[in-house]
Amino acid sequence: MRAVTGASFYAPVEGELRELERRLLEVGRGAHPVFREAVAHLFTTPGKLLRPTLVFLSSRFGPDQDRDVVLNLAESLELVHTASLVHDDVVDRAAMRRNIQTVNAKWNDDVALIVGDYLFAKAYALAAVLPKPEVIAIVAQTVFALCDGELGEITATPSLPSESAYLDRIELKTASLYAACSQGAALLADAEPDHVAALGAFGTSLGMAFQITDDVLDLVGDENDFGKTVGHDLLEGMPTLPMIYAVDERDGSGGELEARILAPAKTEDDMRGLLAEIRGSSGPERARQRALAFHDAALRALERLPDRPERDALRNAADFVVSRVR
Repeated sequence: MRAVTGASFYAPVEGELRELERRLLEVGRGAHPVFREAVAHLFTTPGKLLRPTLVFLSSRFGPDQDRDVVLNLAESLELVHTASLVHDDVVDRAAMRRNIQTVNAKWNDDVALIVGDYLFAKAYALAAVLPKPEVIAIVAQTVFALCDGELGEITATPSLPSESAYLDRIELKTASLYAACSQGAALLADAEPDHVAALGAFGTSLGMAFQITDDVLDLVGDENDFGKTVGHDLLEGMPTLPMIYAVDERDGSGGELEARILAPAKTEDDMRGLLAEIRGSSGPERARQRALAFHDAALRALERLPDRPERDALRNAADFVVSRVR
């Protein structure tokens, strides 16, 4: 079911992932028929499951490895992630994700909003029974961060952000969830404090690398490989790091390109011209190098962990994040 079933980093936790996939498909049991249908639609192709893989691998670094408790955390955070995507697709008016229709496209915006709310509620119910209050707090704080990041994005004055403002936004919207997966699992497993901190740092850097890579692929990827419409951020006038760098390379003369990027209404000709211009700039490659720098920071964090197969798997996951095409 996963998009990258051959990736080696899944192997140590394959059993847990299969159980998680079964649980995700059961989320709609006993609920409204439309919610059951939406759950089947969302989780029949659950994607890469990178975040729960981080949960399962990170939990191996502590002595207290209660499988059901760790599964509850993984399921809770995956439901948070999925709920946020369902709501994001409404905001973005997206029609496709993972090569299938979004919930808002298959049903409508109202259904998608309620389905997202339902998934958040399911996530909170799972988090509420976790045995460590600090991990429950991490789940809540992660949802706060996701909301802050999304609100910051959609309420910002139309302008090209600085590199640091962009990085702050994606740390809230993406990296916070990766950090919650790795740090929360280590806390649940009673890992040593330094190992908890190392895994939190790893998750943050990995999430930053993931989002920057995603933003590069949104401009230069192949739609069939990428699983969603290429150029969506550009079409919506939502500036990302490759666009910021493309304007920056013009040394103060990028005002015209910036205005075209930020324009809310673009024709097909506008999009073709902008994509060609940004692809021909240094923007995508500079952004890719920034993603690789976060990848390297993630690997440095791993050096603080014991040398064991799970550490190698986390390293392989980091390599995958910056080399993927989807």
